[in-house]
Amino acid sequence: MAFKNILIFQTAFLGDVVLTTPLFRGVKRLFPSSRLTLLTTPEARPLVEEDPFLDAILTFDKKKREGFSAVLGKIRGGGFDLLLSPHRSHRTSLIAMLSGIPVRVGYGQAGFSFAYNRKVERKMELHEADRILGLLRGLGKEPLPEDRTLFCGYTCREGCEVTELLEAAGVKEGEKLAGIAPGSVWATKRWLPGGFAEVGRELLKAGLRPVLIGGPDDAPLAEKIAFEIGPEAVNAAGKTRLKALPAWMDRFEVFITNDSAPLHVAGARSTPTVAIFGATVRELGFGPLGKNSRVVETSLSCRPCGLHGGRECPEKHFRCMADISPRAVMDAVRELLGER
Repeated sequence: MAFKNILIFQTAFLGDVVLTTPLFRGVKRLFPSSRLTLLTTPEARPLVEEDPFLDAILTFDKKKREGFSAVLGKIRGGGFDLLLSPHRSHRTSLIAMLSGIPVRVGYGQAGFSFAYNRKVERKMELHEADRILGLLRGLGKEPLPEDRTLFCGYTCREGCEVTELLEAAGVKEGEKLAGIAPGSVWATKRWLPGGFAEVGRELLKAGLRPVLIGGPDDAPLAEKIAFEIGPEAVNAAGKTRLKALPAWMDRFEVFITNDSAPLHVAGARSTPTVAIFGATVRELGFGPLGKNSRVVETSLSCRPCGLHGGRECPEKHFRCMADISPRAVMDAVRELLGER
């Protein structure tokens, strides 16, 4: 069956939305003449606006408690003949069931999975990008290796935004930069500020100027770390829009981050990345995608303590992060940069 008007429903966290971009590619490979629409959150929209495989984007503002009737009106007015849902919430399933879309593909493990008339298994041993691509099997199709490509784009406006901020900070043309993203929504996924600060000082010795990035909520933490590094550190957290995040990645020789959305944006831009994992583990399926990355973590029987981490360490020792040394992180940086 050749579907003509396809909707992908993904309103999860920012990183999950980036990890859904391979599905856009796979769908367009299979149905090149189709119209492909993404339904996502207003927060995630900037990260996918430039995706060449999307024809349209609809938004569902869950935080403002946008009602069922409003989002159903958007969907029913679209004339869609196929829905693919990587999002597993009960609410998403109910919206799918009431949408009137004739073919609905979702996971058998989704809440209210009876809403989907074609179901696939969500295999936990796979990377999340591969689990999402597995939805194609609900159509009797197989993902291809070339589908397994993340995308996150930007425009000249965001590139100029980054350039202007760096120039204002006194960064000279050609100066080599290293990105640091110390934040996360979850406290147990954040490495210690003192660790990031020591790594920042070591980066300076290695000829790399540290640039701290993140959202407005990360700005106080980034400011503290930048102060500890010294006056050469650039604190850009909260100073550019989310859509500028991939533009930042293109400026970095190497990027150091917790397990958070910037990790996957870096993967989409092929930026050499060191990922620090504490409460979570890459085996959950959210590790860096590709070879141009390293994971730094500790071996503890209490890991992982949850799918997303938590507000505090359940064991009260936080060793998953406290035991990670700046030296281990710098060793990973040097390995990526070919200095070992």
